[in-house]
Amino acid sequence: MTSSDKSPPQTLQQSSLSPTIALVGNPNCGKTTLFNSLTGSNYKVANYPGVTVEKKTGTLTLPHGISASLIDLPGTYALSGTSLDEKIVTHLLQGSITGEVAPTLVVAVIDATNIERNLFLISELIDAKFPLIIALNMMDIAEAQGIKVYSEILARSLDVPVIPIIARSKKGLDDLKLSIARELLHPTRSRKAFGWLPESHALAPAISKISCVAQHGELDPHLITAIATLRYAWIRSIVSKAVRIENAKPPSPSKLDAILTSKIWGLPIFFGILALMFQSLFMWAQAPMELISSIVEATSSWLTGVLPSGMLTRLLAEGIVPGVGNVIVFVPQIAILFFFIGILEDSGYLSRAAFLLDNFMKRFGLQGRAFIPLLSSMACAVPGILATRTIPTKIDRLTTILVAPLMGCSARLPVYTVLIAATIPPLYVGGWFSLQALVLLGMYLLGISGACVMAWLFNKILRRKESCFFVMEMPPIRKPVVRVVLRNVYDSVLSFLRNATTVILACSVIIWFLASFPKPSEHYQGNPVEISFAGRMGKLIEPAIRPLGFNWEIGFSIIASFPAREVFVTSLSTVLNVGHDDGDDHRSLIKRLQDKNQEGSFSLATALALMVFYVFACQCMSTLAVCRRETGSWRWTLGMFGYMTALAYVAALLTYQIGIRIL
Repeated sequence: MTSSDKSPPQTLQQSSLSPTIALVGNPNCGKTTLFNSLTGSNYKVANYPGVTVEKKTGTLTLPHGISASLIDLPGTYALSGTSLDEKIVTHLLQGSITGEVAPTLVVAVIDATNIERNLFLISELIDAKFPLIIALNMMDIAEAQGIKVYSEILARSLDVPVIPIIARSKKGLDDLKLSIARELLHPTRSRKAFGWLPESHALAPAISKISCVAQHGELDPHLITAIATLRYAWIRSIVSKAVRIENAKPPSPSKLDAILTSKIWGLPIFFGILALMFQSLFMWAQAPMELISSIVEATSSWLTGVLPSGMLTRLLAEGIVPGVGNVIVFVPQIAILFFFIGILEDSGYLSRAAFLLDNFMKRFGLQGRAFIPLLSSMACAVPGILATRTIPTKIDRLTTILVAPLMGCSARLPVYTVLIAATIPPLYVGGWFSLQALVLLGMYLLGISGACVMAWLFNKILRRKESCFFVMEMPPIRKPVVRVVLRNVYDSVLSFLRNATTVILACSVIIWFLASFPKPSEHYQGNPVEISFAGRMGKLIEPAIRPLGFNWEIGFSIIASFPAREVFVTSLSTVLNVGHDDGDDHRSLIKRLQDKNQEGSFSLATALALMVFYVFACQCMSTLAVCRRETGSWRWTLGMFGYMTALAYVAALLTYQIGIRIL
């Protein structure tokens, strides 16, 4: 089908449905920032049917009483791209995705500091005759760099409305909304396609018959080159008229960039930032964590006092409240972790870190593109694995998927924090760094080291043959927008709490039941949990885990935490609280472990071995499920679970056996 044969999507006047507006643009053009500014908190995240690509859909309120659905599409440089993200953009714009409606209007976001590159996608959108408005973003940065963009000339040259905006500070958004409303109410006439193709050109007859969204892989390479050459010649002619550079101030290499990416200072700065982040997890979170913990303990005690004794009361006081509460207590640390990640991402530092670590990662068979998926896995392995679809080569992508779960995700943080707080004294090294923070940093660095070693091993086994170049666009260093960062923190904490009130709540009820039944006889003198289902399960595997320094209580909690790592805290808390009639039934897990540590029944070597076990163990069903979807194979999924479990066992064994000899 040629572009001239393609009928444009329905207009607002033709459709009885609410209009749908699609945001498209190159990566790092500020498209998602514009989406957040336009929708505020009124959006939701889901997946496109049949694929793992996420979509953000929000509600946009426009002048003239119009309410529209706004979709934030993945970043793409061209409609002819071959990656999964790029195909989703093209297919949605064409209306060829099952269950998705073709957009009524396309808003293309372009970076005012790099118009020439951004206009390539614009030329393809014009050729496809999509109803189009251009949002000319980052006008403040362009002005600071001495770049003057004449939006009126650009609009006349393209025959498309062009609205200057600054998405981060919400400047120009009212004008953009008004332009969108006008276009929906009074659609612009059909625009001329292939304006970049001179009619006298020798290849004009051949090119004009090709759909502008054809896959480049289906075309002759010489024709692809000819098309790109003609497009850019046309784009440069427009840029020469619409853009002026006055007192140019090149954005790079800046002095700050030279320091952050320096071979001498770059890595020390990077690890210094990590150390500061982990120290903050203890320093800043201590007070709110203690407050939440005291509320949980008081709630359990209050329930015991006001409710009649019985099974329901014990379920609430010994199972649900401490089970969920001992996970919710880590919300302050989760919020601080995502706050730091948001600051680093919004400031543009993460791209510098990827560039800095590229050569280091190559030594282990990884490439620079793997940095972002691996860094994402430090929050959660699921989005980290999904992010690997930007990696072009199959072997590199598979290797990154297999090692991504080794990066310390936020679900491990409650486990680390409980064990560190219970066994590591709050001392300072050199008067600057907390010993607890350094141990936490050590766990994350151990996971990163393990990922690098396993990536090197997988690279040797899988034997990558094709070479790959790492090209990453370096966004300018900028001041983070606190509103955007806090919104990301809010979303992350809400997701964590949603998990705590669903999966962990269900697990708390099941774990309490397993730890409470069957009931012992009246003459039984030992711990009643030992003869419960939980105790029997723990004792069944105790011979295998005893060399690691783990007892049956820890063994059962490891089994119970298979659905999600943080359930370990819930399980161990329930097991240690059920059946205690010492007048202090509802003490926090940290306090109970501190008592055991002082008694000698829970040693530092055991705590370190347990932390190391969770550094490597694949205790997450969601990760296994997304691995199966992304690799399309149970073989790789089970292989990942198997190697991580074996690695966790051996590493914990070595840690405990060495620890009991030197500690």
